[in-house]
Amino acid sequence: MATAKKLKSGSWRVQLYIGKGPDGKPRYHSITRASKKQAEFDALQLQLHYKEINRDSGNMTLNEAMEKYMESKDGVLSPSTLRGYNIIRRTSLPGLMPRKLNELTQPMVQQAFNQEAKAGKSPKTLRNIYGLFSATLRAYLPEASLPVTLPQPERKEQHILEPDQIAVLLQAVKGDEMELPVLLAVWLSLRSSEVTGLTWDCVDFKHNTISIRQARVRNAENEWVVKGTKTTSSTRTLHAPTYIMERLKKAKASAESDRVVTIPGNCLYQRLRTILRRNGLPEIRFHDLRHTAASVMLALNIPDKYAQQRGGWASNSTLKRVYQHTMVQQRATVDKTIDQFYETLLSEK
Repeated sequence: MATAKKLKSGSWRVQLYIGKGPDGKPRYHSITRASKKQAEFDALQLQLHYKEINRDSGNMTLNEAMEKYMESKDGVLSPSTLRGYNIIRRTSLPGLMPRKLNELTQPMVQQAFNQEAKAGKSPKTLRNIYGLFSATLRAYLPEASLPVTLPQPERKEQHILEPDQIAVLLQAVKGDEMELPVLLAVWLSLRSSEVTGLTWDCVDFKHNTISIRQARVRNAENEWVVKGTKTTSSTRTLHAPTYIMERLKKAKASAESDRVVTIPGNCLYQRLRTILRRNGLPEIRFHDLRHTAASVMLALNIPDKYAQQRGGWASNSTLKRVYQHTMVQQRATVDKTIDQFYETLLSEK
């Protein structure tokens, strides 16, 4: 049994060993109480709880199981994914988190997700929550079958810029520190994390290429860290046009950092929004510049294989289903072409 030690404050503390973490180092749980007896009693209860878990993982609470699942994936999942999982664990399914896995029932789980939906969480968010929930169950209670009915995905008209609006934006950012980020996103299809993760050793001024091999994201502790690209397909080398290379050379001449773009990722949207408002342009996210780039390639009839490679999309279906959108001006041209076809048929005798 763990022994409590008296602190200078007069309280009593027990440091309870609870096993090794993913890094192999010992982990301890600290229990501080007003009396030695209470501290040791609570430590004993916790110790028995962990022994019960070791015998049967179904005795873990959902909160403990999710935490353990994330620890087991610490070296596999990206820092941003783990950060998202941590947010889900802290803010979602409050009625289920203290429940043991082997206590969960399908009606109980469905009710918990119903409450999340009523609280205003989007269908996409609910699917993310269920993704972590079901992955945790598969890891620690694989025999459980707890299917959940989720809301249908929302059909949203993606906001992109039309060709004339792109022209206005490109003129608006000329000479501004936002010029390079905008060019890299709307012209070369870079993600915001790839834009801010780009370093000067990725730019080949001799061959006019840019190599995308890393990204800058927030980790579970909300700190900015550099990681590998999102997928294998995201690691790519792009030819950069003269227009962009000239601006890169100018930026390199006055660079005080190894990073090409020093604006933090969370500030890109705010600064873009200001520029859009000042120039009477639709308010879009910085990531929507990447959607715009994909839609431009669609309008220009760029073969899917080349568009997919240029943007670093993992699959052709992701490119088509998520990123490519029809432009209003292009739709008008398509409509005119179709109308002319049928009008020609009508005029034939």
